[in-house]
Amino acid sequence: MINEVSPVQEIEKQSRADWDRLGVVVPPFSIEADPRFMYLSTEAKRALAKVSYMVEAGQGVSIVIGEVGTGKTTLASWFHSRYDRRPDFVGARIDEPPPRSGLLLLRRIAAEFGRRTRRATEDQINELRAFLVEQSINSVLPLIIIDEAHELGKDQFREMRRLINFRDPSITKAFQLVLLGRPELDINLRDVPDFNDRVATRSSLDPLTPDDTKALIEYRLLAAGRDSRQGLLFTDDAILPIWQDTRGYPRSICLLCLHLCLELLHQRGNQITGNFVEGFLEEHHGYRRLDNSSINE
Repeated sequence: MINEVSPVQEIEKQSRADWDRLGVVVPPFSIEADPRFMYLSTEAKRALAKVSYMVEAGQGVSIVIGEVGTGKTTLASWFHSRYDRRPDFVGARIDEPPPRSGLLLLRRIAAEFGRRTRRATEDQINELRAFLVEQSINSVLPLIIIDEAHELGKDQFREMRRLINFRDPSITKAFQLVLLGRPELDINLRDVPDFNDRVATRSSLDPLTPDDTKALIEYRLLAAGRDSRQGLLFTDDAILPIWQDTRGYPRSICLLCLHLCLELLHQRGNQITGNFVEGFLEEHHGYRRLDNSSINE
């Protein structure tokens, strides 16, 4: 009987990071949107407070603008998670709107709410209006969250405006809409003034400061289970080179910190210092890209 470990098993063993050695229960720097790890910077707190107020006050449309990697998708996940579990709200989240057809968007919204999808625009509008009336009778407020909303077209804004404008004697608040997208969203809205006039609040998510970068790293480690009584995993002098390389974009910060942790585990080290970060960036400056030199053609 052969007791040797197979090459595949050896690779699998090496590929499993020993996160216990870093004092965490789960990987702390996943770049997937997860409300558990959402660090609230000053601007994120402001955006969250404004949008939450507008949603609960039934003011209609809220806009959140941010570049790629500033945390829009995580914020969308947080809003959906918060309101969908409340008995007085029902949430629908669309991570990426369909191509610029108004009917396709209405069908996606209907499907998210568990309603029938129709082949004709007017039939779909009527289906959603009936849903709004039913929810209002039950004192439930529908909330629609659309991420990547800069991809919405004029026809889609037009159909959403028709839903917003819907009035029925039994309805006090039709539905609430939160749009999150890149700066192009604000530009696109200029072409649909009737919809743009219905926007109740606008917020922006900008890159983090060095202080917020440090706070994000510490928050994620705590959320992942690291005991605050343990020594610093990332020393103070490690923060500035991380911030400089990532320009303060949360997703980039998490990606770099993930690679730094994996490198620390590989080297069987205990702490990520400024010298460690600078050494890693010098040796692995292309860590975000595929190293073509390692491919044998």
